[in-house]
Amino acid sequence: MNSLQILVPLLAEEKEHQMQLFTFAYQKIAEGYEKNLEPLILSVDLYQRLYERGKNFDPYREIKNRSIKAAEKALPFIEKSVAKFDGYEQLRAALAASIAGNLIDFNTAYHTPNLDGLVEVYESILKEGFVIDNSQSLWQTLRSRKGHIVYLADNAGETHFDIPLLRIFNEFGWKVTYVVKGQAMINDATRTDIQGSEIESLAEIEDTGGWAHGVPKRWVSQEFLRLVSECDMVISKGQANVESFPEIQRAISVETYYIIRAKCPHIAAAIGAEIGDNVVLRRPARIL
Repeated sequence: MNSLQILVPLLAEEKEHQMQLFTFAYQKIAEGYEKNLEPLILSVDLYQRLYERGKNFDPYREIKNRSIKAAEKALPFIEKSVAKFDGYEQLRAALAASIAGNLIDFNTAYHTPNLDGLVEVYESILKEGFVIDNSQSLWQTLRSRKGHIVYLADNAGETHFDIPLLRIFNEFGWKVTYVVKGQAMINDATRTDIQGSEIESLAEIEDTGGWAHGVPKRWVSQEFLRLVSECDMVISKGQANVESFPEIQRAISVETYYIIRAKCPHIAAAIGAEIGDNVVLRRPARIL
């Protein structure tokens, strides 16, 4: 797992301690493959154990702080761009901004984030558009009715790029609940990571109740599941949510839009995309 090259030095400064953590990690990975564990389940369990062994339960804190600062610096330029559009085109620009934020990802082997190039990333996505594009369906839903959106956040810093989209939801009269992680995992956003941001005035803030990347059903709280069951639509950001939320969606049956940049073969294949594709994918309430 390439991500271990980032995590282990954050957990231990001494080379000997790092080697102990690497050895433990590779043993657990081998055991997981022998037991045929799902990749997400194996990854979450491994990270939990490494955090405990390293006695550090937010090792990505400094990386998250740098990501937030980079997002705050880029956001005004992106906001001005989104404001130039009207109607459906403005929604597409806000979706492009949200996907640009999805590039702030420090846990994908095939991807290295460039925190200094976020505006350029947004501009390229705006120009490229979405390879899988159900944005028109989202636009029609927002216009035709009102309800409650549960928005599953992804990474720290990325959350700031969700702000233009949250504003549009507010303007259409939709109630929004913005859901962060219950406990720090990799660079995923927690309540701490959005404190003081405009998100707090655009949405109610809740958390998954879980200590995991994504929202694996076995680790989220009953409160989170009840929140999803009572909403009208889910916006799901990021690859780990693409991998984990469908289990909950099938059980609860709720219309969901998955908004991501496909960054690894496994996730890309799961949604019929290729690496590098920008995706706004609708999955209806009932999945056959």
